[in-house]
Order: sequence, then structure tokens, then C-alpha cells
Amino acid sequence: MMLQKRSMNKVLSIMGPTASGKTDLAIRLSEKFNLEIISIDSVMLYKEFNIGSAKPNKNTLLKFPHKMVDILEPYEKYSVALFYNELINQIKIAHDLKKTPILVGGSMMYFKTFFSGGLSKLNDISIETKKYVNSMFESHSLKYLYNYLKDIDPESARKIHPNDIYRIQRMLEIFFSNNEKPSITLKKCSKNVQYFNNLNLSILPINRKSIHKNIEKRFNIMINDGLIDEVSFLLKKYVDLKLPAMSTIGYKEVNKYLSGSIGLNDMKEEILSATRQLAKRQITWLRHLDSTTVYSFIDYDNIESRIEFFLTE
Repeated sequence: MMLQKRSMNKVLSIMGPTASGKTDLAIRLSEKFNLEIISIDSVMLYKEFNIGSAKPNKNTLLKFPHKMVDILEPYEKYSVALFYNELINQIKIAHDLKKTPILVGGSMMYFKTFFSGGLSKLNDISIETKKYVNSMFESHSLKYLYNYLKDIDPESARKIHPNDIYRIQRMLEIFFSNNEKPSITLKKCSKNVQYFNNLNLSILPINRKSIHKNIEKRFNIMINDGLIDEVSFLLKKYVDLKLPAMSTIGYKEVNKYLSGSIGLNDMKEEILSATRQLAKRQITWLRHLDSTTVYSFIDYDNIESRIEFFLTE
């Protein structure tokens, strides 16, 4: 489905806890709306870390290419800053191709950095300042606060959509923290700040029981697909090298099992427990994320309608 009207600075984000069906949803949406899929996952970056990362299989990746997948050797180190720079590059490439990028994944630190315009190095905002700005949002409309920002710093306001609550709030926090125009502060902090017109969608489970069921189902699929053999292969192939992704959930527990530190049942319970805890943290973060619309995975028609409106407005 080709949409006639698209602003070339638009970016769509699909976020959700692990095992929530984000990737399948992104593929379905990309096929319908001709979107460019960009993975936001700290493990899918690595070649050969396939099963434990829930990476789409080779046939799926051939049919529906995912940017930011298999770009690193298993032993390479990476950082949030490097990821952000490459993400901005991939977004610009998508826009040059007149396609809207759809970011999908569960690495919330990467999303946080993207939403803040890459400002991870900016000084932390004090609790007092955050409380003050929050009180402004409680007392005034979003339109009023956007105009307030436009009055104090037209340059920053021009780069932000009037409905982007997250960035309007962020700019006001920077203003009251530094007593100067946010645009000036940002230039001091980074020369690579990038802002886009974002639609952020969070896909959350109906209840805790449903996500726990999905987590266990996916774990069993990973085991049947050969997760233990995958970890064994990687450890043997790169025996003298440190593999960053080997410390992530699933891989580290299987590594412990292969070394004899834990038994098979303990390995399973440790993986399931760690994955449930991760999902809980992700859900908590998403529920506190400003400027995001929450859906359940089964609410596909409403998700599709919202995206179509976003792409054509």
C-alpha cells in the first residue's frame, strides 16, 4: 500500500516487552505501508547470535530486510553512541528512498537516546526542575507550552512537532536548568542532535499471565531450534575472545549450563525468571513514557488506522 502524502522527517516506533510480537507486527505493517524496518535490539546487532536473540530467520530477512541486524562480528564492542549515529544514518537513508522508517525492538536505552535526540551526555535534570516543569503541564495546555517554548527559543520549537509532549517537556527542562535557550545548550552538548516527527506506539500485553505464557512458549521454541547448540558453537569458535552478547539473557544461562555450573532445569528457570523480570522493567518504562499510544497486539485494526493517519497527515 503506497500512501500519497508523506513528510520525510517522520519516524514510526513500535515498542513493547520481550515476546510481545513486535517483530511480527512490524513485518505486517511494513508490507502494508512500504516501511523500512530498523531493528532496535542490542543482541540482533551481532552476527551468529540468532536463536537466543529471537532474530528473524534468513528467509524472513531476505523477504523483509531489517536494518541494524547482523552488522557486528560476535567479538566487537559497541556503545549507545555508536548505535545512535548509525540509527540516524539509516533513518536518513530511508527518507532518501522516500520510505518511512519503522523502529522496532525492546532495547529501551537505545529508544531513550533516540527520543532525547542523542543527548545522553547532557547533564541530568534536577528533581526540582522536573517537578516544576511537570506542574506546568498540569496547569496549562500542550498548545500553550509549545507557544511558550516558541517564545523563548524559536529555533528549538521549529524542530519539534507541536504535539510532541516528550520533546517540548525536555526543552523546557533544559531551559530552566541552564537559564539559556535550549538550542544554545544543545549546541554545546552535541553537534549531532537530530529530531524527527515521531509516532510512538507501545504494544503491551493484556495481562501478566499472557506475557508469561508467551515468554515460556518462545523459550521452548528456542530450545527446540537449537539454542544450546548455538551457544556451544559460539564458545568453541571464539574460545579466546570475549563476546559481549554472551552476557545477555538466555546466552549467559546456557553458558553456565554448558560449563556444568547449573543443571538443565535450573537453566530453564533462570532464563524464564530473568526474561519475566526484563519484561516487567520494559512495561514499567513504557507506561511512564510520554507521547506514546498504547495498544494490545490483538488491536491490529486500530494500530493500522493510527499509522495510516500518521503517514498521510
